[in-house]
Amino acid sequence: MTIVGTLVVEGPPRSLTTLARAVPITVDGAVKGQVRAGKRLALALAPGSHSIQAGSGPALPVRLGPGLTTHVRVERDAAGRLHLVEAPVS
Repeated sequence: MTIVGTLVVEGPPRSLTTLARAVPITVDGAVKGQVRAGKRLALALAPGSHSIQAGSGPALPVRLGPGLTTHVRVERDAAGRLHLVEAPVS
């Protein structure tokens, strides 16, 4: 039996400019799904270190524990570029 870790990616906050756009989520160089504003994407991944990226933004290193859930959130900086931040469990 393999125990996985769960990565939950929260989409960017809702706004008129982000509602229609789906943001691709890349894990370790492979696109694993998309997330829209106000929505969540849950991914089951092997425990250990991973590199997570939203769109063409910078990678965020995360470490997933077996059987645990890690939350990250897509945000935009002042210039409108996407990036990921660790998010508290809501």
